[in-house]
Amino acid sequence: MKKELQKWNLAFMAVCIMFGAIIGLIIIYVITGEFNFSSLLGFITGATILFIINVIKVLVKNDNTPETDERTRKNMLKFLLYASNIFIGVLFITLGIITILGMESISITYLWIIIIAYLWFSGIGGFIVSRK
Repeated sequence: MKKELQKWNLAFMAVCIMFGAIIGLIIIYVITGEFNFSSLLGFITGATILFIINVIKVLVKNDNTPETDERTRKNMLKFLLYASNIFIGVLFITLGIITILGMESISITYLWIIIIAYLWFSGIGGFIVSRK
């Protein structure tokens, strides 16, 4: 029974996201008197995407082989370790160079660009490493 329910974790998360979003929007509506439909549409879109991904995942996987083995997990951990250390190093080197150049303040936008690049790189790279 537990194995059958574990297949639907993403769908369960999608339902929980919707409940949490609706409760949050109701609380905001009670406090401020405004109902934000754009947030509701965003939550519905995200939950729908999660649900569709889960349905595709459950319908495509027909054999009893595990999704990952020890080698894949080890490779993923090594990749994520190196990726995080490289991007943190790039962040500190960039901040050091900017400080040496005499800039006393830096826009947060530039720091967010590095962080978002890290998230994209580690996500796409992790996906590639997990498939090999």
